[in-house]
Amino acid sequence: MKRKLKLRKNPYKGKLIVFEGTDGAGKTTLISLTKKYLEEKNGIGSVLCVKQPTDMSRKTKLFQKMMYCKNHEDIDYRAVQLLTMSDRIQHGFEVIEPALATGKTVICDRYVYTSLANMLARGYRKEKWFFEAAKHLLEPDVAFLAYVEAEEAIRRIKSRPSECDRHLNEALLRGVAEEFLKMAKTENFVKIYTKREAESAFLEVEERLDEEKGK
Repeated sequence: MKRKLKLRKNPYKGKLIVFEGTDGAGKTTLISLTKKYLEEKNGIGSVLCVKQPTDMSRKTKLFQKMMYCKNHEDIDYRAVQLLTMSDRIQHGFEVIEPALATGKTVICDRYVYTSLANMLARGYRKEKWFFEAAKHLLEPDVAFLAYVEAEEAIRRIKSRPSECDRHLNEALLRGVAEEFLKMAKTENFVKIYTKREAESAFLEVEERLDEEKGK
């Protein structure tokens, strides 16, 4: 399954900015800096930050079982992705697109690429339905990939008190990280290496945002 996602072009005056990467890759810090930077330029209220999947799917028993159960043999990951895909489509229709239509910049923490990387890392490579469903989603104006060595991402995750109850599949995280890096070429991600000072990493984000504004 090496096909490129065919997403809808953004027809709105607002920009859709996506941050992707594994857990522990540094997305949250970059998103915070990006929001601050854009609001300083365009005014408070000009930026909407959202996260996918939303609570609509995160709070379901199926999603919780995937996150916290050590034994995944009785979970068909395609079922999880059907759930999160419907969530992404509805979230786009109900929240993202209306905000873009008003001219706001929408920053999305994770997007459909997370689903694709996870499916590939789990060995699901013949899921044509996934690409068909994804056609309902908007293509980001800019997609950033925050990345760091898997060992560093794992260290960061384990240091978080909020993650103490979560089962962390380290082999899967490494696989997802590899798929993200492969995807970076086909999906035109802007790669941001985050094992350095946050402000230094953000300079690359800032440069790309300024390029986008000039278009």
